[in-house]
Amino acid sequence: MTDRVREKLVSLRAEVDAAIARAETAESHAKALDQTLLEREHEIKSLSIRLDKAEEALEKSEAGLKETSDKLRDMDVRADQAERQQHSAEKERDQWEAKYEATEEKYRKAKAELDELVAQMEGL
Repeated sequence: MTDRVREKLVSLRAEVDAAIARAETAESHAKALDQTLLEREHEIKSLSIRLDKAEEALEKSEAGLKETSDKLRDMDVRADQAERQQHSAEKERDQWEAKYEATEEKYRKAKAELDELVAQMEGL
């Protein structure tokens, strides 16, 4: 019976040694997984900070774009008003030129009549 007990003890020690080896391997693997998890958490935190900064930059860009768009619309309105004023001024200028030409024509006719009258008076 002692041989069987010894064999059983040897077998149990082998099982214990194998179990210890598996436990050490599992602990080593768990530590590696914990380290990987910690690295991933740091990476997630870093990416989260970068995302927050990117979102903030996007909001600033969108606000700047809105402001620029508003300014562009305002400038378009001003340009349209200036163009209408220019057309109005050109039309008024054309009217004044036409009046000037008509008045100048009347003046030439009146001067010609006056010159003719003076010539006739001198002939008397």
